[in-house]
Amino acid sequence: MAKRDEQDDLEGKSAVDFGPEERDGYRRTRRQVARGDKPIPEASEDEAPVPKTAYQRFMDDHWEAWLGPVLLLALAGALIVGYRADYIRESMLGMLFAGGLVAMSIYSTAVPAYDLIPSKNGRYAFAALCILWAAAAGYPTLRKSMARTVYGQAVLTEQSKSEKVQLPEGKTGPFDVTVSGTLKTEGAQNSNAVFEVQVAGEGGTETLSGEFSVRTNQMRVRQGTSSWTEQSNQIEHRLPRSLRGNTLTFTVEHIDDLLADGLHVSVHPQSYDPKWFFLLGILVVLGMIYVEGKIGDAKTKTHLIMASASTMVFAFHFHEHATASRMVKPALDSLILAVLTGGIGGTLVGAVVRRASGRDKIKAKDDDEKKSKDSEE
Repeated sequence: MAKRDEQDDLEGKSAVDFGPEERDGYRRTRRQVARGDKPIPEASEDEAPVPKTAYQRFMDDHWEAWLGPVLLLALAGALIVGYRADYIRESMLGMLFAGGLVAMSIYSTAVPAYDLIPSKNGRYAFAALCILWAAAAGYPTLRKSMARTVYGQAVLTEQSKSEKVQLPEGKTGPFDVTVSGTLKTEGAQNSNAVFEVQVAGEGGTETLSGEFSVRTNQMRVRQGTSSWTEQSNQIEHRLPRSLRGNTLTFTVEHIDDLLADGLHVSVHPQSYDPKWFFLLGILVVLGMIYVEGKIGDAKTKTHLIMASASTMVFAFHFHEHATASRMVKPALDSLILAVLTGGIGGTLVGAVVRRASGRDKIKAKDDDEKKSKDSEE
């Protein structure tokens, strides 16, 4: 029976026959390699192999080499062109970018680590931990990018400084309130406008305050100078759970002169408090510290601490700075911060954990089997 070359690049050890599938050119799955599964019993010599189609051979030869990366770059380029041409909305691109980063980080590290866990109960516990990880990082991220229900709206101006918002029947709270406005850009490159809004309802009153800003950026290009204006003009507030009622009254004493058309107020149903998800994220990172100290060897590193810490830093920063109308730049800023803090810091912590647990001294199974084979020869 024909065997593969003993120096096979994928296996790194002597050839093993896994039956008809192996002879057809199909290799063991990553899970079989990680767990060291034994080969299946030999099939009949007379059993005819199933040949690969031309499409399968093409994908095997070219997907990892160039086709996959090229298609990914083409997709990214199409999204950028669509965004620049206003065919793709800011919220849609932000959701794809931010949600995709979190999903890719979880999948690319959790699946290989899952394959390294030997016990069935351990795999179940790790799967539950990954679900909590997805919730802790995914909810704060997607919450900013998904459209929210609007119960009522009001516009506060110098001529109308107090407005009552009648909410739908049966909707008595708790609520979230979004305050937004458009700043005038004439005259100054950088300007700020502050606001202070009083909200009254059943159970008391609440003061909502914040600051809008506009910044003009310039960049030298070959033809001269390119400039663009960036506004941060939307802030979300969580009203106390005690402030309820079917009618809310919004009052302002002064409208900043830099606001072009007053203050726009929108009332939404209150979402889950993101602070609980960030607390859950801390517990997830602690759980990944434990897992990384229990699996892997000197050759196989799981990077679970780095990935979980990076996604939590990204989710926290993105949630604090992104708005429904401004998501792409906060996503890029959050990515840079996640790489510099969670990525580097998580990698260092992971190295310490692996050294303290002795995982970096455990020899890989492939190395042990190769040495055993060499000694037999």
